[in-house]
Amino acid sequence: MHEKRIDGKGLGCRRQLIQRNATAPVLRFKAWMIPGAAGMLAALAAWLMARPTARQLALRMAEKRHWESEVRRLRHCERLTTEALHHCTGVLRLIASALPVGVVAIDRNARIELWNHAAEAILGYTAEEMIGQPAPTQVFMSAIDGDGDGDDAGAADVFLRMVTGQSVKSEEVTCRRKDGEAVEASFSGAPLVDDDDRVQGAICVFEDISHRRSMARALHQAQKMEAVGQLTGGIAHDFNNILGIAIGNLDLLGEELRDTPSARTATLVDGALTALLRGAELTRSLLAFARRQPLRPMMVDVGDLLSSITRVLARVLGEQVQMELSLEPDLWPVVADPAQLEAAMTNLAINARDAMPAGGRLAISAINASFDDDALSRLPDVAPGDYTCIEINDTGTGMSAEVLAHVFEPFFTTKEAGHGTGLGLSMVYGFARQSGGHIQIYSEPGIGTSVKLYLPRATGKAERPQTRQRRRAKGGGETILAVDDNAEVRSMVAAQLSNLGYQVLEAGGAAEALAALERHPAIDLLFTDVVMPHGMDGFALAERARQRRPGLKVLFTSGFPGTTLSNRCELTGTDNFIGKPFRRDDLAQAIRRAIDQERGRK
Repeated sequence: MHEKRIDGKGLGCRRQLIQRNATAPVLRFKAWMIPGAAGMLAALAAWLMARPTARQLALRMAEKRHWESEVRRLRHCERLTTEALHHCTGVLRLIASALPVGVVAIDRNARIELWNHAAEAILGYTAEEMIGQPAPTQVFMSAIDGDGDGDDAGAADVFLRMVTGQSVKSEEVTCRRKDGEAVEASFSGAPLVDDDDRVQGAICVFEDISHRRSMARALHQAQKMEAVGQLTGGIAHDFNNILGIAIGNLDLLGEELRDTPSARTATLVDGALTALLRGAELTRSLLAFARRQPLRPMMVDVGDLLSSITRVLARVLGEQVQMELSLEPDLWPVVADPAQLEAAMTNLAINARDAMPAGGRLAISAINASFDDDALSRLPDVAPGDYTCIEINDTGTGMSAEVLAHVFEPFFTTKEAGHGTGLGLSMVYGFARQSGGHIQIYSEPGIGTSVKLYLPRATGKAERPQTRQRRRAKGGGETILAVDDNAEVRSMVAAQLSNLGYQVLEAGGAAEALAALERHPAIDLLFTDVVMPHGMDGFALAERARQRRPGLKVLFTSGFPGTTLSNRCELTGTDNFIGKPFRRDDLAQAIRRAIDQERGRK
């Protein structure tokens, strides 16, 4: 609708537009002209008025309430989402804090955003020191000296690869703690990306594998020593058979020369025997390293033994070496072979003397010690319990780490040619392990060396080694069955036994020996080698023989008894064993002792 009005006071008009849609607003326009403005429009006013209807107003109010409700709902959802986000963030931080591995998160600029408690424990830096800071190069490095050794990747390189979009898994690297100590760690991680696959940072987990690596190195060393021990033990067994034949025949030759004395011949025989006995001593050292030597363990008062041997060593080592002995009060006795313990102490003392050519101080001490779970975690193959620790310290030249890695290997020596066999420490190592103990060695070049020998504690009162009284060595016509798979050894033994006054039967194996027992009921003693082929060793033969002949006397011998002797010594007794090679007089004493001992048990 359109209306006009013109009066004397001015020109005015009103225009009203009404659309058919009832919900549309009504538009009113009003304007007028004021004369006296020289024909110009003096004023113009306009307003826009919307005057809704009741229905329109109701619709608007409903729409307003709807949007207000929607806003309240959205704000509530936002609050719930924020609370859930805070809760999830808190849970994740608690999880990260509780994890036993280090967790580190960095942004795209390699600044640290997360540093959990395990990371603090492993590397020594607190979260306050690290969060917000760039990943420090003094922590994430390729080696402790910073120049790398070519074996380990740098942790800084690991982070760089992650922030460039790469994932890493079980990368073994070396880091430096806050206190400067090297830490071997295993790193795994992945980049953090947004919806557009743009890298926004990275998260990494790492664990301290220093202990694992140390255990792996110790296990590798133990396996290597075990393999070398088996090899050297096998060599010693074969070598002992050869030495036994030569020594036994020379003993027989010496007996024959008594009837036709010849100074030159006797000298030659003695020289040959001396050389062979030196070879036998070497094989005993090899067997000691291989933990195959027969031991006579008993309760030993360590204080008494060390006091006694220190007086002897003082004369052996000379005046240039100042000896000191320190013993803890109420020192525990140990279970060990006293003769082998004295030999081990002598070897260690001589090594210390040789490391101090200009003289020095040798301190021997003994204390009570116990291995707990923490200590055992660093010492493979050591049983928990109480030990007596004998420590030998010298002020000698010391050894480098490279030398220390090989000191227990047989024939390894840093001495000049002709000044050592390289079997001293090998023998001590084998003696300690065979005795159920442990040995540790520490050394610094230019400072000295410390050796700790741990032997298991004994319960009860320590025994003093007793000197055996010589028994009547000659035989009284008893019958002995000699069993050995080596024909040359068997022949030599038979000749020696016949020379001692015994009747001798020979067998080349277990089956042949059992058959001989059936044929000859008057056999007084079974003298058998321990290690024999065809599935039946000397101990099994003795059991089968005693089943058929209860009360049969038995004497064992071997150049390589192995672990079988250790497992069965409680049944047979170490008095019923003689190691190869043996002298004629030693054989005579062992045979007589076995026969008389068995008779005493009846």
